[in-house]
Amino acid sequence: MLFRHHASILLLLSGSLLLLQELAWAGFASSPVLKASLMPGRVAERWILFTLLIVSWVLFRVRTRSLRKSNMVLQQKEVAAQEVLQQRNLLRRRNKSFEDSLKYAQRIQYAMFTSESEIRKMFPESFIFQRPKDIVSGDFYWARKVGSRIFLAVADCTGHGVPGAFMSLIGLEFFRQIVGTQGIHQPSHILNEINRNFDLVFDNMDELHMRDGMDLSFCSIDIVSRKLEFAGAFNPVYIIRNAEIIEIKGDKIMIGPHIGVDRVPFMNHEFDLEEEDIIYLFSDGFADQFGGPEGKKYMYRRFRHLLLSIYNQPLSVQRHILEKSLNEWKGGLEQVDDILVLGVKPLQKTSSWFYNRDLILSTSSSTWKGLLR
Repeated sequence: MLFRHHASILLLLSGSLLLLQELAWAGFASSPVLKASLMPGRVAERWILFTLLIVSWVLFRVRTRSLRKSNMVLQQKEVAAQEVLQQRNLLRRRNKSFEDSLKYAQRIQYAMFTSESEIRKMFPESFIFQRPKDIVSGDFYWARKVGSRIFLAVADCTGHGVPGAFMSLIGLEFFRQIVGTQGIHQPSHILNEINRNFDLVFDNMDELHMRDGMDLSFCSIDIVSRKLEFAGAFNPVYIIRNAEIIEIKGDKIMIGPHIGVDRVPFMNHEFDLEEEDIIYLFSDGFADQFGGPEGKKYMYRRFRHLLLSIYNQPLSVQRHILEKSLNEWKGGLEQVDDILVLGVKPLQKTSSWFYNRDLILSTSSSTWKGLLR
């Protein structure tokens, strides 16, 4: 564009130069004195020099103006680039601070969970596969031993990340109070009491209109009587026995604050356990993960088939197979939700004998004390 502009000026000035030369020579030809006194060659040279000076000056002015404009644009771009760089550095610092805070919150949240070492003390053959979508998780597990009973729960709180993590801390505290302090041990009664506590906590929040709560599976396993009691809110429990999955479904009742929907009490299920039974509790994150060649959900049908294909492996190996299967299915797609799968073999071949031994020893001790009195 600038070249075309300069070429137009040159053509205009060249035309003017030719016109002036023709006029000058016409004047010289009509005047005998000038024609005789002036030399046409020198006049032409002066006109050419004068014209070149004018053209150079015009080009210089145009070029200077163009350079100033370009320099101004460059300065504006540099200022904009500096502002973008400052904003990017600010975002990096804020993200770093936010990530550090989340990692610290993750340590606090995991400290509230039952540790994997405690789970292994209760169930030597067990695994926990947990993968939060964000740093902190809305999925959580909890376990506690009271006498011959072991309570085991897996919950999936509303949302993920920070909101889900806050809800998980509320749920963990409810479990401790209800089972530990209040001494309620029947799973259905525990879930009913959780709902009552939610109503107390959120009673004064008139603006709470969303489904804040959790889906969960809650088990009570009596090692001596070999009996499983179960209650669930939407989530089931899977028991694999002799290469078959036995599914005990949870009730379609929400755990959370009362939002005007009538709620009925939870149902308590009982199930007799055998030595080789394996119990699986889980959230919906694994089954809801998109992936595969067509980018579809994993689905529960495929999840059950996967469990049936690995249940005879050691439980520590099962965890690695689940993780590998999930990674292969997900591929490069984004994780859509928190993921939690917990598997335990509740009965060991010697577990019943150890508990009966403890009962015999405690009875014998009390008997001897009575005789000594």
